[in-house]
Amino acid sequence: MKRLQLREVHAAAVAMAMAAVVVVTGPARGAEPHQFVKKSPLTIGYSIQSAQDPYWQGYIHGIEDQMKKYGFTKLLTQDSQASAQKQVSGSLALINDGISALIISPHEPSALVATEAAAHRAKIPVIVGDVGAAGDYDGFVLSDNYHGGELAAQFVEKALAGRKGVQEVAVVSLNPTTSVNGPRTDGFTQTVAKNPNLKVVANISGHQTLEGGFKAAQAILAANPKVAAIYCENDSMAAGAEQAIEQAGGRNPLNNPVLVGFNGDPVALKLMQDGKLAADVAQNPYQQGIVAVDMAWAYLEGKQPSFTDPAHKTVNVPVELVTPQTLPEFLERVKAGKAY
Repeated sequence: MKRLQLREVHAAAVAMAMAAVVVVTGPARGAEPHQFVKKSPLTIGYSIQSAQDPYWQGYIHGIEDQMKKYGFTKLLTQDSQASAQKQVSGSLALINDGISALIISPHEPSALVATEAAAHRAKIPVIVGDVGAAGDYDGFVLSDNYHGGELAAQFVEKALAGRKGVQEVAVVSLNPTTSVNGPRTDGFTQTVAKNPNLKVVANISGHQTLEGGFKAAQAILAANPKVAAIYCENDSMAAGAEQAIEQAGGRNPLNNPVLVGFNGDPVALKLMQDGKLAADVAQNPYQQGIVAVDMAWAYLEGKQPSFTDPAHKTVNVPVELVTPQTLPEFLERVKAGKAY
Protein backbone atom coordinates (compact mmCIF):
# COMPACT_ATOMS: atom_id res chain seq x y z
CA MET A 1 0.00 0.00 0.00
CA LYS A 2 1.35 3.43 -0.93
CA ARG A 3 0.98 4.98 2.50
CA LEU A 4 2.99 2.25 4.14
CA GLN A 5 5.71 2.48 1.55
CA LEU A 6 5.94 6.21 2.07
CA ARG A 7 5.66 6.46 5.82
CA GLU A 8 7.36 3.38 7.17
CA VAL A 9 9.60 1.57 4.71
CA HIS A 10 12.53 3.99 4.85
CA ALA A 11 13.69 2.39 8.06
CA ALA A 12 17.34 3.31 7.92
CA ALA A 13 16.61 6.97 7.24
CA VAL A 14 14.05 7.20 9.99
CA ALA A 15 16.34 5.45 12.45
CA MET A 16 19.06 7.96 11.67
CA ALA A 17 16.53 10.74 12.09
CA MET A 18 15.34 9.60 15.49
CA ALA A 19 18.91 9.25 16.67
CA ALA A 20 19.43 12.84 15.57
CA VAL A 21 16.37 13.90 17.51
CA VAL A 22 18.05 12.85 20.73
CA VAL A 23 21.28 14.65 19.93
CA VAL A 24 20.08 17.77 18.14
CA THR A 25 16.92 19.34 19.49
CA GLY A 26 17.50 22.98 18.70
CA PRO A 27 20.17 25.65 18.58
CA ALA A 28 23.47 24.76 20.18
CA ARG A 29 23.92 25.77 23.81
CA GLY A 30 24.80 29.42 23.96
CA ALA A 31 23.55 30.13 20.45
CA GLU A 32 21.00 32.85 19.85
CA PRO A 33 17.42 31.56 19.45
CA HIS A 34 16.01 31.81 15.96
CA GLN A 35 14.05 34.93 15.07
CA PHE A 36 10.94 34.54 12.93
CA VAL A 37 9.13 37.15 10.85
CA LYS A 38 5.59 37.31 9.46
CA LYS A 39 5.53 38.15 5.78
CA SER A 40 2.71 39.56 3.66
CA PRO A 41 0.58 37.91 2.45
CA LEU A 42 0.60 35.60 5.47
CA THR A 43 1.35 32.22 3.90
CA ILE A 44 2.04 28.66 5.05
CA GLY A 45 4.09 26.28 2.94
CA TYR A 46 3.46 22.55 3.24
CA SER A 47 5.87 20.06 1.73
CA ILE A 48 3.90 16.82 1.36
CA GLN A 49 5.34 13.35 1.19
CA SER A 50 2.71 12.36 -1.39
CA ALA A 51 -0.33 14.45 -2.26
CA GLN A 52 -2.27 11.37 -3.44
CA ASP A 53 -2.07 9.63 -0.06
CA PRO A 54 -5.31 9.94 2.00
CA TYR A 55 -3.27 10.31 5.19
CA TRP A 56 -1.50 13.44 3.99
CA GLN A 57 -4.72 14.78 2.52
CA GLY A 58 -6.01 14.67 6.09
CA TYR A 59 -3.04 16.79 7.12
CA ILE A 60 -3.94 19.35 4.46
CA HIS A 61 -7.54 19.54 5.72
CA GLY A 62 -6.33 20.24 9.24
CA ILE A 63 -3.86 22.89 8.08
CA GLU A 64 -6.48 24.60 5.91
CA ASP A 65 -9.06 24.75 8.69
CA GLN A 66 -6.68 26.00 11.39
CA MET A 67 -4.83 28.61 9.31
CA LYS A 68 -8.08 30.60 9.05
CA LYS A 69 -8.04 31.03 12.83
CA TYR A 70 -4.80 33.02 12.68
CA GLY A 71 -5.42 35.01 9.51
CA PHE A 72 -3.21 33.08 7.12
CA THR A 73 -4.53 33.86 3.67
CA LYS A 74 -2.65 31.36 1.55
CA LEU A 75 -1.44 27.75 1.62
CA LEU A 76 1.25 26.72 -0.85
CA THR A 77 1.82 22.99 -1.19
CA GLN A 78 4.62 20.99 -2.76
CA ASP A 79 4.19 17.32 -3.66
CA SER A 80 7.44 15.42 -3.15
CA GLN A 81 6.09 12.32 -4.92
CA ALA A 82 8.06 10.03 -2.59
CA SER A 83 11.37 11.62 -3.57
CA ALA A 84 13.75 13.14 -1.03
CA GLN A 85 15.47 15.09 -3.80
CA LYS A 86 12.19 16.60 -4.99
CA GLN A 87 11.27 17.43 -1.42
CA VAL A 88 14.48 19.34 -0.77
CA SER A 89 14.24 21.36 -3.97
CA GLY A 90 10.50 21.89 -3.54
CA SER A 91 10.90 23.06 0.05
CA LEU A 92 13.54 25.58 -1.04
CA ALA A 93 11.09 26.82 -3.69
CA LEU A 94 8.44 27.34 -0.99
CA ILE A 95 10.95 29.26 1.13
CA ASN A 96 11.80 31.48 -1.84
CA ASP A 97 8.08 32.11 -2.44
CA GLY A 98 7.93 34.19 0.73
CA ILE A 99 6.13 31.86 3.13
CA SER A 100 5.96 32.72 6.82
CA ALA A 101 6.02 29.12 8.11
CA LEU A 102 7.05 25.74 6.71
CA ILE A 103 5.39 22.44 7.60
CA ILE A 104 7.11 19.41 6.18
CA SER A 105 6.20 15.71 6.27
CA PRO A 106 9.58 14.25 5.33
CA HIS A 107 10.22 11.44 2.92
CA GLU A 108 13.64 10.99 4.50
CA PRO A 109 14.11 12.82 7.83
CA SER A 110 17.88 12.82 7.43
CA ALA A 111 17.43 15.18 4.46
CA LEU A 112 15.79 17.86 6.61
CA VAL A 113 18.97 19.61 7.75
CA ALA A 114 19.60 21.69 4.63
CA THR A 115 15.95 22.74 4.43
CA GLU A 116 15.92 23.81 8.09
CA ALA A 117 19.04 25.91 7.64
CA ALA A 118 17.61 27.67 4.58
CA ALA A 119 14.31 28.33 6.35
CA HIS A 120 15.98 29.78 9.41
CA ARG A 121 18.09 32.11 7.25
CA ALA A 122 14.76 33.38 5.88
CA LYS A 123 13.37 33.67 9.45
CA ILE A 124 10.85 30.87 8.87
CA PRO A 125 9.96 28.29 11.56
CA VAL A 126 10.06 24.62 10.49
CA ILE A 127 7.43 22.24 11.86
CA VAL A 128 7.97 18.55 11.08
CA GLY A 129 4.73 16.67 10.53
CA ASP A 130 5.02 12.99 11.42
CA VAL A 131 7.45 10.29 10.15
CA GLY A 132 10.62 11.45 11.95
CA ALA A 133 12.53 14.62 12.79
CA ALA A 134 16.21 15.43 12.48
CA GLY A 135 18.44 18.47 12.76
CA ASP A 136 17.48 21.92 13.98
CA TYR A 137 13.69 21.68 13.64
CA ASP A 138 11.40 23.94 15.65
CA GLY A 139 8.58 21.51 16.35
CA PHE A 140 7.64 17.87 15.74
CA VAL A 141 4.06 16.52 15.55
CA LEU A 142 3.25 12.81 15.56
CA SER A 143 0.79 10.28 16.90
CA ASP A 144 0.99 8.96 20.46
CA ASN A 145 2.15 5.56 19.26
CA TYR A 146 2.86 4.17 22.73
CA HIS A 147 -0.69 4.88 23.85
CA GLY A 148 -1.91 3.27 20.65
CA GLY A 149 -0.20 0.06 21.73
CA GLU A 150 -1.80 0.40 25.15
CA LEU A 151 -5.26 0.81 23.61
CA ALA A 152 -4.76 -2.32 21.51
CA ALA A 153 -3.69 -4.30 24.58
CA GLN A 154 -6.62 -3.05 26.65
CA PHE A 155 -9.03 -4.09 23.92
CA VAL A 156 -7.47 -7.57 23.80
CA GLU A 157 -7.72 -7.84 27.58
CA LYS A 158 -11.43 -7.12 27.50
CA ALA A 159 -12.04 -9.37 24.50
CA LEU A 160 -10.35 -12.33 26.22
CA ALA A 161 -11.64 -11.68 29.75
CA GLY A 162 -13.41 -14.68 31.22
CA ARG A 163 -11.60 -17.28 29.15
CA LYS A 164 -9.99 -20.04 31.20
CA GLY A 165 -6.24 -20.28 31.52
CA VAL A 166 -3.46 -18.07 30.27
CA GLN A 167 -4.33 -16.66 26.85
CA GLU A 168 -1.63 -16.52 24.20
CA VAL A 169 -1.26 -13.31 22.19
CA ALA A 170 1.12 -12.41 19.37
CA VAL A 171 2.52 -9.30 17.71
CA VAL A 172 3.14 -8.66 14.01
CA SER A 173 5.56 -5.78 14.29
CA LEU A 174 7.09 -3.22 11.94
CA ASN A 175 10.71 -3.30 10.83
CA PRO A 176 12.86 -3.11 13.98
CA THR A 177 14.61 0.08 12.83
CA THR A 178 11.38 1.92 11.99
CA SER A 179 10.97 4.80 14.44
CA VAL A 180 7.42 3.96 15.55
CA ASN A 181 8.06 0.22 15.96
CA GLY A 182 9.40 0.62 19.49
CA PRO A 183 6.55 2.63 21.02
CA ARG A 184 3.82 0.66 19.22
CA THR A 185 5.34 -2.60 20.46
CA ASP A 186 6.20 -1.43 23.97
CA GLY A 187 2.79 0.10 24.60
CA PHE A 188 1.22 -3.26 23.80
CA THR A 189 3.66 -5.71 25.38
CA GLN A 190 4.21 -3.71 28.56
CA THR A 191 0.45 -3.45 29.11
CA VAL A 192 -0.04 -7.17 28.44
CA ALA A 193 2.79 -7.99 30.87
CA LYS A 194 0.74 -6.55 33.73
CA ASN A 195 -2.02 -9.10 33.15
CA PRO A 196 -1.18 -12.60 34.51
CA ASN A 197 -3.84 -14.11 32.25
CA LEU A 198 -2.11 -12.97 29.05
CA LYS A 199 1.22 -14.01 27.55
CA VAL A 200 3.01 -12.77 24.43
CA VAL A 201 4.19 -15.92 22.65
CA ALA A 202 5.46 -14.42 19.39
CA ASN A 203 6.69 -11.15 17.91
CA ILE A 204 7.41 -11.41 14.19
CA SER A 205 8.07 -8.54 11.79
CA GLY A 206 5.62 -8.29 8.93
CA HIS A 207 7.91 -5.78 7.17
CA GLN A 208 5.03 -3.30 6.82
CA THR A 209 3.43 -5.10 3.89
CA LEU A 210 0.33 -7.18 3.28
CA GLU A 211 2.46 -10.13 2.16
CA GLY A 212 4.67 -9.76 5.20
CA GLY A 213 1.66 -9.70 7.50
CA PHE A 214 0.29 -12.82 5.83
CA LYS A 215 3.54 -14.75 6.26
CA ALA A 216 4.02 -13.58 9.86
CA ALA A 217 0.48 -14.57 10.83
CA GLN A 218 0.87 -17.94 9.08
CA ALA A 219 4.00 -18.62 11.12
CA ILE A 220 2.28 -17.54 14.33
CA LEU A 221 -0.76 -19.75 13.73
CA ALA A 222 1.41 -22.76 12.83
CA ALA A 223 3.67 -22.44 15.88
CA ASN A 224 0.97 -21.33 18.30
CA PRO A 225 -2.34 -22.98 17.36
CA LYS A 226 -3.93 -21.75 20.59
CA VAL A 227 -3.10 -18.08 19.95
CA ALA A 228 -6.09 -16.02 21.06
CA ALA A 229 -5.18 -12.59 19.67
CA ILE A 230 -2.89 -11.05 17.06
CA TYR A 231 -1.93 -7.36 17.18
CA CYS A 232 -0.63 -5.94 13.89
CA GLU A 233 1.25 -2.65 14.01
CA ASN A 234 -0.12 -1.36 10.73
CA ASP A 235 -3.17 -2.06 8.62
CA SER A 236 -1.54 -3.60 5.57
CA MET A 237 -0.10 -6.28 7.82
CA ALA A 238 -3.51 -6.67 9.49
CA ALA A 239 -5.05 -7.27 6.06
CA GLY A 240 -2.43 -9.93 5.38
CA ALA A 241 -3.01 -11.51 8.79
CA GLU A 242 -6.75 -11.65 8.10
CA GLN A 243 -6.07 -13.63 4.93
CA ALA A 244 -3.87 -16.05 6.87
CA ILE A 245 -6.59 -16.51 9.51
CA GLU A 246 -9.20 -17.11 6.82
CA GLN A 247 -7.02 -19.66 5.03
CA ALA A 248 -6.34 -21.49 8.30
CA GLY A 249 -9.97 -22.62 8.35
CA GLY A 250 -12.31 -22.79 11.32
CA ARG A 251 -11.13 -19.40 12.61
CA ASN A 252 -12.72 -15.97 12.92
CA PRO A 253 -10.69 -12.71 13.12
CA LEU A 254 -13.27 -11.25 15.49
CA ASN A 255 -12.58 -13.81 18.22
CA ASN A 256 -10.34 -16.70 17.12
CA PRO A 257 -7.90 -15.08 17.14
CA VAL A 258 -8.97 -11.52 17.96
CA LEU A 259 -7.33 -9.38 15.22
CA VAL A 260 -6.34 -5.77 15.94
CA GLY A 261 -4.72 -3.34 13.48
CA PHE A 262 -3.12 0.11 13.66
CA ASN A 263 -3.42 3.27 11.53
CA GLY A 264 -7.07 3.77 10.58
CA ASP A 265 -6.38 3.09 6.90
CA PRO A 266 -9.27 2.55 4.47
CA VAL A 267 -8.30 -1.12 4.09
CA ALA A 268 -8.85 -1.65 7.82
CA LEU A 269 -12.15 0.20 7.89
CA LYS A 270 -13.39 -1.96 5.01
CA LEU A 271 -12.29 -5.12 6.81
CA MET A 272 -14.17 -3.99 9.89
CA GLN A 273 -17.29 -3.26 7.86
CA ASP A 274 -17.05 -6.80 6.49
CA GLY A 275 -16.72 -8.33 9.97
CA LYS A 276 -13.07 -9.28 9.49
CA LEU A 277 -11.28 -6.98 11.96
CA ALA A 278 -12.07 -6.72 15.67
CA ALA A 279 -10.51 -3.29 16.32
CA ASP A 280 -8.12 -0.72 14.86
CA VAL A 281 -6.03 2.00 16.46
CA ALA A 282 -6.67 5.09 14.33
CA GLN A 283 -4.32 8.02 13.91
CA ASN A 284 -5.65 11.52 13.29
CA PRO A 285 -3.69 13.39 10.60
CA TYR A 286 -6.38 16.10 10.55
CA GLN A 287 -5.63 16.99 14.18
CA GLN A 288 -1.91 16.78 13.53
CA GLY A 289 -2.31 19.42 10.82
CA ILE A 290 -4.12 21.67 13.31
CA VAL A 291 -1.36 21.26 15.90
CA ALA A 292 1.33 22.01 13.30
CA VAL A 293 -0.33 25.35 12.50
CA ASP A 294 -0.68 26.16 16.20
CA MET A 295 3.04 25.58 16.66
CA ALA A 296 3.98 27.74 13.69
CA TRP A 297 1.78 30.60 14.85
CA ALA A 298 3.21 30.52 18.36
CA TYR A 299 6.71 31.00 16.97
CA LEU A 300 5.59 33.82 14.68
CA GLU A 301 4.09 35.51 17.74
CA GLY A 302 7.41 35.19 19.57
CA LYS A 303 6.04 32.58 21.95
CA GLN A 304 7.05 29.05 22.88
CA PRO A 305 4.59 26.35 21.81
CA SER A 306 3.22 23.90 24.37
CA PHE A 307 4.95 20.54 23.95
CA THR A 308 4.09 17.16 25.42
CA ASP A 309 7.83 16.37 25.18
CA PRO A 310 9.70 19.70 25.58
CA ALA A 311 13.14 18.07 25.40
CA HIS A 312 12.44 17.01 21.82
CA LYS A 313 10.05 19.86 20.97
CA THR A 314 7.36 17.28 20.27
CA VAL A 315 3.57 17.12 20.52
CA ASN A 316 2.07 13.64 20.65
CA VAL A 317 -1.41 13.75 19.14
CA PRO A 318 -3.93 11.31 20.66
CA VAL A 319 -5.00 8.19 18.80
CA GLU A 320 -8.30 6.35 19.24
CA LEU A 321 -9.58 2.81 19.18
CA VAL A 322 -12.15 2.10 16.47
CA THR A 323 -14.43 -0.91 16.91
CA PRO A 324 -17.44 -2.14 14.94
CA GLN A 325 -19.60 -0.25 17.44
CA THR A 326 -17.82 3.09 16.95
CA LEU A 327 -17.08 2.63 13.24
CA PRO A 328 -20.18 4.47 11.89
CA GLU A 329 -19.35 7.64 13.83
CA PHE A 330 -15.69 7.43 12.82
CA LEU A 331 -16.64 7.05 9.15
CA GLU A 332 -18.80 10.16 9.41
CA ARG A 333 -15.77 12.11 10.61
CA VAL A 334 -13.69 10.66 7.79
CA LYS A 335 -16.36 11.72 5.31
CA ALA A 336 -16.40 15.23 6.78
CA GLY A 337 -12.61 15.48 6.56
CA LYS A 338 -12.23 15.61 10.35
CA ALA A 339 -10.19 12.45 10.75
CA TYR A 340 -8.52 12.02 7.35
